[in-house]
Amino acid sequence: MSRQALTDTLLRDIGELYEGADDYNVKIQVGEDSEMEIFNAHSVILRARSTYFRSAFSSNWAKKEGDYFIFKKPNVSAVVFQIMLKYIYTGTIALDAINVESNLIELLIAADEMNLSELVDHLQQHIINLNHDWMVQNGVKLFNIISQRKGIFSKLEKYCNKIMNQEPELLIDSNDFWRLDDETLITFIQLDNLKMEEVNIWENLVKWGIAKNPTLSTDMTTWGLDEYDILKRTLSKFIHHIRFFQMTPQEYYYKVRPLGKLLPKELEGDLLSYYIVPDCKLVTKVLPPRKSQNIKGTESAILTTKHFNLISYWIDDGQETLPNVLKNGQYEFNLLLRGTKDGFGVEVFKKKCNNKGATIVIIKLKNSNKIIGGYNPIRWSESGSYLSSNQSFIFSFYSNTLDSSTNILSRVKDSFYAILDDNNRGQGFGFGDLYIFLKSCKLKHYTTRIHDSDTFEIDDYEVFQVLKK
Repeated sequence: MSRQALTDTLLRDIGELYEGADDYNVKIQVGEDSEMEIFNAHSVILRARSTYFRSAFSSNWAKKEGDYFIFKKPNVSAVVFQIMLKYIYTGTIALDAINVESNLIELLIAADEMNLSELVDHLQQHIINLNHDWMVQNGVKLFNIISQRKGIFSKLEKYCNKIMNQEPELLIDSNDFWRLDDETLITFIQLDNLKMEEVNIWENLVKWGIAKNPTLSTDMTTWGLDEYDILKRTLSKFIHHIRFFQMTPQEYYYKVRPLGKLLPKELEGDLLSYYIVPDCKLVTKVLPPRKSQNIKGTESAILTTKHFNLISYWIDDGQETLPNVLKNGQYEFNLLLRGTKDGFGVEVFKKKCNNKGATIVIIKLKNSNKIIGGYNPIRWSESGSYLSSNQSFIFSFYSNTLDSSTNILSRVKDSFYAILDDNNRGQGFGFGDLYIFLKSCKLKHYTTRIHDSDTFEIDDYEVFQVLKK
């Protein structure tokens, strides 16, 4: 007889104890009150299969009454425990059985509590392999459990993060979305890679907050100050995670401004000022665009796909910002340096950006959504002089919108002074009108002024190598 056959026989014989034995020495009280059921078992089997039960029978968890151990398990339903007990005895679980399919999350929790690691892994993989319909129906419960037990169900945690990033509608479209607990929702809206328009995140947050308060009418036109105060308290911990400054002016005007009572006064004032005077100084910290909007591989914390497409268009000598031309261009953008990650000094710039060929420099201004930058079609090399180019340009636009009225493209007019390649006089690198490390921007060698002040402060900056696809 083969080793596998011997193993199968052993499992069969032990499995028969689950159904037909008469020498049980354990009574397990499962559930509470009218839902309580009693299951018989063998302590030797339970101890052999689970370190959880091994600890239970070697401590004061299980009380002895005559010949029986009495073990209470009020936090598990009878249906779930019956499935678990059969698995402990037989090593099998019918994943397609109705009582299993409808209790997968509860089984996962019970398997973890009973230290049945192989079953935990098996259930995780089974859930991952299920179709989207199951996630729509059960996703909220699953996400709450994963959030409450961070690091416990690592496979599912990774899977849930992927769904949050790439298919958030599976969660948002669930009828149980309002049941999402606070910590899970914060995790959700904090994600840099969340593939969802910011205005939709805001609208769903408001819907969630209303659903959390059954006394609130869904018709907000009937509300008074008391109703707004209730919702404001519910949403207060989430507000600063919404990237309001990344919305378009139209989205702000129609979706945020009417609900200004829900926002802190400082934020409400900054938003109003910003959307009237985009270059104004702000008190509120401006969060960067979500990275899900970036071109694959760019890894920018500042720009979105649309901004890179516009820069590609300008590199190809485009003069206007037209919707039909803002498609993926013929360039890839390879991140060389990010100030907040690598540092803001000249030496770091030299080390990471010299001799990389054509590059773009992106500078996000402090306390503003404004971005300025320039295109160097040659290279940085510490030549100690200006580099001549007819293709160089500098520019400015805003991170939350691309509008022909606020986008500024300034092409070089004095080609001899196009690129400043570290002249060893403390001016470092930059363009004829834009000095990166001097934080200076004056109209002199380019066609148009890109910033209304001669100086600026940097919140973050990035340098990208420009490569043809």
